Amino acid sequence: MASEEEKKRQLVRVLSLMIEGLAKGIYDLFDDSAFALMRIVGTDLLEIMQKEMGLEIEGENPTDVLNELLRIWVDEIGFFDDATVKEIENGWMIEGNRCKGWNLTQKILATGVKQPFTCPVMNTMNAALAKMEVQTHMNIEPIPETRGTRFTLTRI
Repeated sequence: MASEEEKKRQLVRVLSLMIEGLAKGIYDLFDDSAFALMRIVGTDLLEIMQKEMGLEIEGENPTDVLNELLRIWVDEIGFFDDATVKEIENGWMIEGNRCKGWNLTQKILATGVKQPFTCPVMNTMNAALAKMEVQTHMNIEPIPETRGTRFTLTRI
């Protein structure tokens, strides 16, 4: 019988394969419109962060909300080792280093998906901005040197 550690490793492997397959299928069906389908994931995660982690959005400055979201992803969830939010012309650029989803993202990209539209950080931030009535266009790219990601949220 497998040890508890081995069971966990195998479970993560199975769940990762499910995510890879779903991401590939969604991207094959919808191409770049796949980004729109991930909004529900961002919305659900945002709701958890508001209810369980005390995130406040109403009446707040968008940059402050993005910084607080990033703090949660780094300090409370551990998704990145470190990350920054920078205001840019017409939006924000977010960079995260040593992403814990790096290996899964690389497997998804290897299936032919052109952009890692499944990034939960990007989708949560986009959902927060949408809740604040700030519509954005998302663009994302990997940073191989830091096993990280860089994405922009540009106001529409």
